[in-house]
Amino acid sequence: MRLDELAGARVLMLGLGIDNLAALAAVSGAGPASLTAAVDDVDAVTDADCLVLVAAGAELVTTALAIDVVEAAGGGSGLRGGSGSSEGSVVVLRAPGYPRHGPVCARLERSGARFTTAVDLWMGTYGSDREVVGITGTKGKSTVTSLLDQLLDLLGIEHLMGGNIGLAIWEQAPLPPSGVPAVIEVSSYMAADAHHPPSIGVLTSLDADHLTWHGSVEAYRTDKLRLFTGGGAETPRIVLVNSADPVAVGSLETSGVEVRCIAQKRSRSLPAAERLVERGFPTHLGSNLALAVAAAEELCLALGRGTDALDAALLELADRYEALPSRHVTIAEHDGVRYIDDALASNPFAAAAAIGAVGDRPVTWLIGGQSRDVSLEPMLQALVAASKPVLLVGLPDTGLDWCERLVDGVEGSAEVSATSAADLVEAVRLAADRTPPGGVVLFAPGAPTPPRLGTYRERAAAFSAAVGMLRPG
Repeated sequence: MRLDELAGARVLMLGLGIDNLAALAAVSGAGPASLTAAVDDVDAVTDADCLVLVAAGAELVTTALAIDVVEAAGGGSGLRGGSGSSEGSVVVLRAPGYPRHGPVCARLERSGARFTTAVDLWMGTYGSDREVVGITGTKGKSTVTSLLDQLLDLLGIEHLMGGNIGLAIWEQAPLPPSGVPAVIEVSSYMAADAHHPPSIGVLTSLDADHLTWHGSVEAYRTDKLRLFTGGGAETPRIVLVNSADPVAVGSLETSGVEVRCIAQKRSRSLPAAERLVERGFPTHLGSNLALAVAAAEELCLALGRGTDALDAALLELADRYEALPSRHVTIAEHDGVRYIDDALASNPFAAAAAIGAVGDRPVTWLIGGQSRDVSLEPMLQALVAASKPVLLVGLPDTGLDWCERLVDGVEGSAEVSATSAADLVEAVRLAADRTPPGGVVLFAPGAPTPPRLGTYRERAAAFSAAVGMLRPG
């Protein structure tokens, strides 16, 4: 969807968040017949957000009221205009986290409403006159985005960056200069309403995640791939995919898009990857680096630039690179034990990669969180393949159950034991007592943070604080 399509439409902003709020001024300026923001609990909206809504001329209502009005009007009118108005159709600007397959969206869709997201709206409005690199995947997408962003900086290529990496694209570039390329990270929540594919796509991996949101593994993968397939006949010029992920490769090969498989040990990226490993970064960063380099090559060629400068830029990147927070970062060493924060390894696929990255050191693995009804098979296979002792420490809510299932699953084929903890403070104390010198305490939970505990940032901070409370000896 494009911004000019909102003129005369009745726009329903479903949910507040950084993406929707950042797009609000542009949406208001597009000339909709009405602009309504719907939330489940009006009283929970902050004063600051209320001021933003007022400034944009948006009316704040409950989600229940908004649905009733849309249904009464059949999707063609209503929303602050009264059910008797016939002007304009209803366009839903969905906050990414708002469940696309849930009952609210289903009722709105049955009433004829059309859906978009802030990222989709930006790509539809501004993507046609620039190169857009769209990056998604079950794990690794933020790292590839960050690596590509830093690499383009070192190459002196002006560009925009935003999306799921935590930078609202409408805030970063509300009126982007024509021709300036954009690097956009897209989550499955965003991709579920994607209608404008990027010119260059990147798929880092494809497994299973967010199943309670998407409804099934198949729906998750379909929604994820909509970033590349949602434009109908319009598809990316090329989609770069990690050659070591057969599910990702196979899904793309049957999607009708042009695919290029990227090996981790590409000659151009290998020296920089080896340098990163020397600096203590996990080996699986190599596949992310290879994808970032391949995307940079594609972008350089599309912009009419050569790729000769990439080699020097890569080595400089390897010397400068700092990992994103909570992505396999060593936060401390205490009594000969390394403590690694990988809080964003919030699905079994990513958590399995995290334990594989620590090498042959004995590991105490802190696991568990909010249930998403996903298979533990990747974690189980990682344990079976482990060539070191592993102590599992289960965290609320799923940790105790997961520990029991994983220990039963290995059936003595690996040196795995388990215990549980009420919180991260207790878990870190247990880990400090039972992890031998030379070992690793790995916080790679394999599940998202339970809502009552905040976000991954709060849980990562709690892990760091618990480590900070340890006393020598």
